[in-house]
Amino acid sequence: MVSIKCIYTVKPNQQTPAIKIWLPEIDQYPPTTHAPTIYFYRPIVENGSHLTPLETLKSSLSCALVHYFPLAGRLQWIGGGRLELHCNGMGVEVIEAESENKIEDYGDFRPTTEIRKLAPYVDYSKDISEWPLVLVQLTKFKCGGISIGMAVSHIVVDGKGALAFISTWANIARGHQGKVVIQPFHDRTVFYKGDPTAKPRFDHVEFKASPTLIGSSEMEERQKETTVTMLKLTKAQVAKLQQKANEGRTPEDLRRAYTRYEAIAGHIWICASRARRLQAEQLTNARIAVDCRNRVQPSLPAGYYGNAIMVAAATAKVGELLMVSPLGLDYACGKIRHAQEMISQDYLKSAMDFLASEPDMTSFRTGYHTLGCTQGIIFQGCPNLALTSWFGLPIYDADFGWGKPIYMGPAALGTDGKSFIIPGDGDGSATIAIRLQVTHMDNFEKLFYEAI
Repeated sequence: MVSIKCIYTVKPNQQTPAIKIWLPEIDQYPPTTHAPTIYFYRPIVENGSHLTPLETLKSSLSCALVHYFPLAGRLQWIGGGRLELHCNGMGVEVIEAESENKIEDYGDFRPTTEIRKLAPYVDYSKDISEWPLVLVQLTKFKCGGISIGMAVSHIVVDGKGALAFISTWANIARGHQGKVVIQPFHDRTVFYKGDPTAKPRFDHVEFKASPTLIGSSEMEERQKETTVTMLKLTKAQVAKLQQKANEGRTPEDLRRAYTRYEAIAGHIWICASRARRLQAEQLTNARIAVDCRNRVQPSLPAGYYGNAIMVAAATAKVGELLMVSPLGLDYACGKIRHAQEMISQDYLKSAMDFLASEPDMTSFRTGYHTLGCTQGIIFQGCPNLALTSWFGLPIYDADFGWGKPIYMGPAALGTDGKSFIIPGDGDGSATIAIRLQVTHMDNFEKLFYEAI
C-alpha cells in the first residue's frame, strides 16, 4: 500500500558546533528505540508557493537543524550500556513515499500496522552510531492529502522537546525564519548527574520489575495476542469523569481538585483491572510520566533540551482499587496523585544516584515502541498499565503552510497496557489510544463507557 520513492539526508544549512554532549542518567534509561508519531493533513490547496510539500519540509528542516543541531548527530556507546551524543552533522533522514489509499481509509487513525507503515522505520540491526536521531516520512495519498510520520530518538529528547522542535520547524516552513518557539538549551550538565557512591534514600519501585499476574508468568503474558482501539471522550464526558473523581472530597481537598488527566487515567486503570478480571489480591502498577523541569532546584532553563521526564509508578491492590466506591475513581486518582507528588527534588536526586550506581543500564530499557518486544525488566502489560498524557503539549502546532493537522497521534503502541491520552484541538474532548489483550478489549470498551 505504501511505496518508498526516495530517501534524502538533510543537514543543517549552516556550520554547527562539532561537540560531544554528555548525557545525564535521566537520558540513559529510556529505550534506544524511536518514538513514532503521525500527522494527517487534508488535500493541499494551492497557496502560491513554488515549492512542493517535500521541498518545503526539506528546506525548512535544514534551517531548524541549525538551532537543534544535536538532532543531526549520532549516538555512541561509552560503556556500561550508556551513551554519548556526538554532534557531527550527519543529518536527518527524510523519506518520500506514496500510497494508493485515501485518508478516509484509515478510519479513526488507531495505531495499526497500516498506520505504522506511514512512519519511518529504523534499521536497528546497524550499529547505533549509524542510526539517524530523527527520521521523517512524507506520504502522499490518492485523495491529495498527505501524512508526515516522525520517528524521534527517545534517548536524545522527550516529547516536550520533540514538539518544540517540530513547532519551530513548522514556523520556519511558513516563512517565519527567525521564530524559534523556545531557544533550545543544549548544556545537559545543569541536570544532576547522580552520585554512584550515594545510597538511594527512597525505594525506587519505578526501576524494579512490575507485578506479574497471579498464576501466570510474565513471558506468557508477553506472548498473548493484543489489539488496539481509540476511545473518544466529549468535553461533557471528560467533565463528568472529573466530577466523579472529586465527589465526596472536602472543600479543602477541592482546592486541589483532581485534574482531567488524573480522572481519565484513574478511569482507565479501573476499567482495565475489571476487564482483565484480576484477583482482589493482585498488585497492579500504573506507570505515569512526570515532567521534572520545575521540580528540580533551580528549575531547568525554559528551553532545556533533553529528557526531563521521570516515570512514577502508582501501585494498588485490585481489591482496594475496585471496592472503595462504585468505580473507585477517587481512590485511583489519589494513588496517581501520590505517585506524581513523590517526584520531588530529593526523590529525583535519589533516583539519579540509584541509576548512577548501576554498572550497566541495558536491562532498564524497555523497547515499548516495538510490538511484542521481550526486552527490559519493566513489564507494563497485564496486570499493569503505562499512561502517557499529551495534555498541555502543542500537538496541533505542526502547520507547515498547508493548515493544521486534522489528526496527530502515536503511530505505534508496542505492548499490552500502553496508552496515550490525546487532547482534542481546543474543544475540550480527548481520545484514548490503548493496546490490550484481545480477550480483554471488548469488555474494557464496554466498561469504559458505562459510567459516562
